[in-house]
Amino acid sequence: MCNSAHMHVLRATALVCFLLMLSVSMIYPVVKHYVMDVYGASVAQAGMFVAVNLLAYAIFAPIWGALSDRAGRRRGFILVGLAGNSAMLLLQANAPSLEWLIAFRLVEGIFTVMVYSTAMALVLDVCRRERYGRGLGLVGMGIAGGMAFGTPAGGAFGELSPVMPFYAASLIIFLTLLFSWRFLEEVPVEGSTSARRSIRRVLGRKELLVPYSFSFIDRFTAGFFVSVFPIMLGTRWGMSPGEIGAYMSAFMLPFALLQYFGGVLADRLGRVKPLAAGSAVYAACIGSIGMLSPPAILLPLGVAGVMASVMLPASAALSGDLAPRGSKGAAIGGFNLSGSLGFALGPAVAGAVAQAYGFSATFLLAGASVLVFLGIALLLLRAWGISPDS
Repeated sequence: MCNSAHMHVLRATALVCFLLMLSVSMIYPVVKHYVMDVYGASVAQAGMFVAVNLLAYAIFAPIWGALSDRAGRRRGFILVGLAGNSAMLLLQANAPSLEWLIAFRLVEGIFTVMVYSTAMALVLDVCRRERYGRGLGLVGMGIAGGMAFGTPAGGAFGELSPVMPFYAASLIIFLTLLFSWRFLEEVPVEGSTSARRSIRRVLGRKELLVPYSFSFIDRFTAGFFVSVFPIMLGTRWGMSPGEIGAYMSAFMLPFALLQYFGGVLADRLGRVKPLAAGSAVYAACIGSIGMLSPPAILLPLGVAGVMASVMLPASAALSGDLAPRGSKGAAIGGFNLSGSLGFALGPAVAGAVAQAYGFSATFLLAGASVLVFLGIALLLLRAWGISPDS
């Protein structure tokens, strides 16, 4: 897959990302019971508690990437990010006021993206270019798998006490820090002479707009799925929380578990073909969700999850292919920035459209948005002379 001497680094990195995202995802089930009930937050303030985390992801992903390019090393950023994340979760469990709780949440997001964005750049350091898809697919499987299993784990801890997920997450990340200190070796990389130069190089590589646009629209439509979809299931079909979770897992499980195999396709077929075919099928599936009833919804959900597992490693690998020399961290940071912006914007757009036009129109818009972005991306690829076999 990658340089044989560095395979253990890749596996350790994937495990670190899994444990990190498992931990931070444990917080979501207790937002109502902890942030609102304990601290008296309004719905808007509870939304801010979630949103500042995503805002930190978007702002700091390219910054940490560029700084790690400048340093020519990634391990130290991962260790500092884990330590800071564990500390911020512990502080959130003991925040003296709502304002401090939200502030700690913001800083936690800064440390979270420091870990996973730097980890993705580390994959590009240890894998050969023709194996970027496999490496990023393995780490992506860790990230998505952690998110998929973190929510039910947080719900289970939350049954004991609303604050318990914060303590559990802090402890898990602290143990992950100890694991990383012992088993995650440093891999010297070709660095940049300055962080600013690294970012300027990325900004000057216009071709990166293609994978960045895919990252944005994928996460944008994911925002529709995590926000409006469970509301639709509960209001239109009267499903219980357990039933809603089961239906959401029809998408999340294939998305999480099949990313490595999606990376294999990206390495064998090139980046563009899996992206184009996957996006077309994904658009059709996501667009049909609002027009179907249970249990028929399960089929497009499952297929959309499979297609998403194909698209993400391919677009991330394309970012690595197009990254300027010495600027891999900044390039992957830009990829994560685009995705975070899409994920932050998606729920807001989905909620507004659902309120005004209903659920069917909402998911038709999601599918159409993917097709529009796909068409624009293919035109740009042709204009810039990037082959579909690239």
